[in-house]
Amino acid sequence: MKRLSVVLAVLVVLIAGISCIASQQITDSHRQAAEELLVAMGMERTLEESINSNLSMQLQQMPQLAQYEYEDVMRAFLYKYMSWEYLKEHIVQLYAEEFTEQELREITAFYRTETGKKFIELTPVLMQKGMAIGQKAVEEHLPELQQMILQKMQEANSGQ
Repeated sequence: MKRLSVVLAVLVVLIAGISCIASQQITDSHRQAAEELLVAMGMERTLEESINSNLSMQLQQMPQLAQYEYEDVMRAFLYKYMSWEYLKEHIVQLYAEEFTEQELREITAFYRTETGKKFIELTPVLMQKGMAIGQKAVEEHLPELQQMILQKMQEANSGQ
């Protein structure tokens, strides 16, 4: 549930940010370069995988959703609003605003190389392993955090 919430929040911030960025003239070829990059990155597949993995995680964490057959409702909602078809124009606009047309073409060229393709394939694995490393570090030092919070609470109480 937390992971989906984070993904949703990030997407909302990204999309909302589009309207806040000073509007620059973006040509059709610039937008096309942004779309080509997103295709080379496999963004459509990434979004679909994200929907499926987040939904699976939510159903594991909250089995009552599956028990009451809400999975189809959640899946329909996520595919409606987190799908490539729904987000494509917004994400293309975002990339076109953040990168020049030339930069987009250079990045796309990289993703089309064997190394770029390998990077795309390994990114989810690397992110998952990186999150596990971070989670382990926090868990190993959780008593320290608890002690720091306790100390802060004691200081606050002694000041009253």
